[in-house]
Amino acid sequence: MHGMLLLILVGLICLRRTRRFAFTGLLFVTIASLIITIIPVGALLSRTLEVRFEKPDLNGSEFAGVITLSGSIDPNSYLQRGDVQFLSAPDRIFTMLRMANKYPDKPVIFTGKDGVLNDRGFSEAVVLRDWLDDSSLLRPNMYFEINARNTYENALNSHDLIYGSWPELVQKPWVLVTSADHMPRAAGVFRQAGWNIIPYPVGRFTSDEIHLASLNVSGAIKSLSRGLREWVGLTAYYWTGRTNEWFPGPKPLETGN
Repeated sequence: MHGMLLLILVGLICLRRTRRFAFTGLLFVTIASLIITIIPVGALLSRTLEVRFEKPDLNGSEFAGVITLSGSIDPNSYLQRGDVQFLSAPDRIFTMLRMANKYPDKPVIFTGKDGVLNDRGFSEAVVLRDWLDDSSLLRPNMYFEINARNTYENALNSHDLIYGSWPELVQKPWVLVTSADHMPRAAGVFRQAGWNIIPYPVGRFTSDEIHLASLNVSGAIKSLSRGLREWVGLTAYYWTGRTNEWFPGPKPLETGN
C-alpha cells in the first residue's frame, strides 16, 4: 500500500513539469489498484498454497515429536519497545502449546532466530522461551533452536539438534507445524534435508469462497504481497536446490497413520 501511495505522490509532483508522464503513471497505478482489488489475485495465489496440504488427524498416529517454525513474533516491536507481539502467525504458537500439553512424552521443538542476515540482537526462539517461562506456559518437553534464519536453516539446525539429543528418533516421523501458505515450501525443504515429516498446516486466512469484487484495496495489496512472497520463495528454493520440487505436495508416507 505504501508503494502505491508513493507512486501517486511522485505522479502529483511531476504533474507540473511533465503532464503526460505524470498522467500515464497515475493512470497505471489506478488501473493496477482496480485490477488487484476487483480480481482477487492475491487470494487465489495464497489459497492455492493453503489447500495444498490438509491438516491430518494425529489420533492413533505414530510420530517422534513436533517441530514448529518461527515467524510469529514481531521483531521490531520487541527491539524498539521490548513488547512481545504475536502479529503474523500466532496459530503456530497456539498449536505448539496444545501439542506440548497433549503429548508430554514427546519433544516439541521451536526453531528460528531472525529473518535478516545481519545480527541485530534478536532471536525469536529465545524471546518466546523467556515469554513462555515468564507466563508459566513453558513445558519440560519444549526445546528451542535459536540460530536458524530461514526455512532452510530451520530444517538443518533442527536435524542437528535432534541428532545430538535423540539420535534414535531422527528417522522417525515428525509433525511439522507452520502456516498453511508456507507449508509447501517448508515440506519441500525438510524432505530435501532428510526429514520424515507429517505436515500440519495452521493459520489459513483465505476463504473457500473467493469473490471477484471487493473494495478493500489495502487488503488486496497485502494479500497479493503475501502470496507473491511465498511463490517467489518456492521458486528461489527450487532453483538453488534447497528443494527438489517446485510445488511440493502430499505424499502417501506422510499421512501420519
